[in-house]
Amino acid sequence: MSTEPVHLQFVRPGLRHRIDLYFAAQGQGFNPATFIRSRLASILELDAMSDAELAQFGLTRADILPFVFEDCFADHPQFDA
Repeated sequence: MSTEPVHLQFVRPGLRHRIDLYFAAQGQGFNPATFIRSRLASILELDAMSDAELAQFGLTRADILPFVFEDCFADHPQFDA
């Protein structure tokens, strides 16, 4: 069984940089490549929308990554001070 390499093309310049900065800001000490890959279709779909279309969902462009990964970085009550 052979596997074809996956080639990704980002819709907007700088999207990969924004994803990397988002994870760095979350303080994650792991390589999130596999994690990102599972949600990349959602990120690309939202990023391809116009600002007006995003606003219809109550989102801004800056809200895309927190929205897509909101279940991953939820507050954990056992860690609250």
